[in-house]
Amino acid sequence: MRRVLPLSGLSGLLVTGFLSTYAFAEEPSNADAEQPAEEQKAESPAPVGPAAKLDVTPAAVAPVAKPKIGDLSTHGYFRAGFGANFDQKGRATCFGLASINGSLKSKYRLGNECEQWGEFELSAVVYAGDDGTVGTFHFMPVAFIPTTYIGYSPAMTTSAQDQQQQTSSGATVAFPNLYADLKGIPWLFGGTAWAGSRYYKREAVYISDFFYWNPSGVGAGIEDIALGKIWESAPAVVKDLTFSYGAFAVDGQPNNNPYLPQRYALGIRNDVQIRGFRPWDSADLQLGFQYIANWSSENNDTGSPAPTNGGWGVTFRYVQQLLGGDNKAVVQYGKGGGTGFGTLARFYYPDFSLNQDLSESRLRIVDVLTIQPTEWLGTQAAFVFQRDKNQTPSAGDWYSAGTRVSIAFVEHAKFLFEVGHDSVIPTNGSGRRSLTKLTPFCLALSGAKGFWARPELRLFYTWAMWNENARTAHIDSGDLYLGTNYLSGSIAGLQAEAMW
Repeated sequence: MRRVLPLSGLSGLLVTGFLSTYAFAEEPSNADAEQPAEEQKAESPAPVGPAAKLDVTPAAVAPVAKPKIGDLSTHGYFRAGFGANFDQKGRATCFGLASINGSLKSKYRLGNECEQWGEFELSAVVYAGDDGTVGTFHFMPVAFIPTTYIGYSPAMTTSAQDQQQQTSSGATVAFPNLYADLKGIPWLFGGTAWAGSRYYKREAVYISDFFYWNPSGVGAGIEDIALGKIWESAPAVVKDLTFSYGAFAVDGQPNNNPYLPQRYALGIRNDVQIRGFRPWDSADLQLGFQYIANWSSENNDTGSPAPTNGGWGVTFRYVQQLLGGDNKAVVQYGKGGGTGFGTLARFYYPDFSLNQDLSESRLRIVDVLTIQPTEWLGTQAAFVFQRDKNQTPSAGDWYSAGTRVSIAFVEHAKFLFEVGHDSVIPTNGSGRRSLTKLTPFCLALSGAKGFWARPELRLFYTWAMWNENARTAHIDSGDLYLGTNYLSGSIAGLQAEAMW
């Protein structure tokens, strides 16, 4: 039975492509672009006067130019900077609450990032058909340099031995996007077929870098089939409805030495998403379901049954447009391997695993409010509650809340303020761990006034405080406070951030 389930999911991927033979083509948006906010749709003005009585010849509309093979577009993200520690001098160390179940770490980002990070996606047209079908190859190199450990010199190295003959400086280069897609196939109703390794439909709390819904991975699928447009007279509530299906490989969490997953472990994660149900113009109800079918070998390397399991999870998200932005309310629940929905920090892939027992569960509630009520004032506020039930010592309840405020007092300059708090209450009775981080001062030069306007060049001061339980569980990236009696610390520095 365990062999049949994943194959049925894969066959469903093929059947989806033949839903209809009606001709339909739609130019899809780039859902994986590293953009922090959804673009607002511009509404056309209503005609003035009785249009039926006017004898107006429509203005000629220039046809959309056909893409050419080799056409290249880019998007990406970048942050970098340096800082100093005020308590013990030396390099900056960044504050975040560790020991959240799953070895996650939560931190609020402003003036609190001790790394250089850059991702640069190249999308090249490799096919352009006369019927509007376009094939594209996507390639994204990512550079990550954790400055807490390796410092700033030599800069930008990715594999360099030091005087202690260690094998690496700690810097890495990775390629999370390495895939091809076909869009514009008439009978796919606007859907895009794809295969490879990619960031896939990620949703995040920007101020804490928390990707709460992150089904990325190595797989294949058909995304954004416009179900609402198959039915020409569909009511407005479903006219924007889209359906996406992807099948992804899951091979468990790496362990032992070398740090690689076991070869006998394999799962097929079936990811289904329906978005675009609009009970009114400014709302969007979205539903996601994931089922991980265990395809591991009956015997592991020792000859005993493989200790792997599948699982399932469901995500419900409600997006409401308001005050120049939106509010996103999310509820997630999962069992077994399906308790992995997303990670803290920009890990390449989310926390899916075959190592969770089917009795384990996770409940997560997220609310993210991002608004721009005026040109000069913008803010994001977030709340997270997560309850884990399993046998690990770090399991329990996690609470997180914070906000960032952007005040543009003049063109190209802002004051930024951010505060965030995290608490973990383990079920093993070891006591609450808590951390509060505050950036009371940050002056930024910016491309424009808006909250999302980038690039930003920042001068910041950050202060944090924590309790004893948090200190002994690691509260800073450099572990400078681990062996001390400090229950607070501060850093200052400079940083740049860009996204396009």
